Amino acid sequence: MFKISEASKKVNLPVATIRYYAELNMIPSLKRNIENQRVFDDESITWLEGIKFFRELGMPIAEIKEYIELSQKNGKGALIKRHKLLIKQEQKAQDNVTQAQNNLDELKRRITLEDEIIKGHKQDSLNPARRFNQ
Repeated sequence: MFKISEASKKVNLPVATIRYYAELNMIPSLKRNIENQRVFDDESITWLEGIKFFRELGMPIAEIKEYIELSQKNGKGALIKRHKLLIKQEQKAQDNVTQAQNNLDELKRRITLEDEIIKGHKQDSLNPARRFNQ
């Protein structure tokens, strides 16, 4: 069992963030000791790692809560709903990859242009000061 400070270090999340998730009942396996302090077992740590992963994807808290609630239910219906949430996140992640690749391509294009300017093969058309040096 881990105290909240230990759980914080283990999953690299601030204590305040873990408390927030706990208050939202997002850690199903969370327990309290006889002093009423939150204690985290390996399953709680796994839940925190999952929440962190989904947040890093940009998944809204409400959808993470829904996923967690569905994870606590039995039956094919709950599994299908969870699956749909994951597919939705996969599409968002793919869109992010596509946008990141477009940004990288544009950055490379600009670097190539500046290399050509540095070598004197092209004029620096982006620099307003060049107008006064002509």
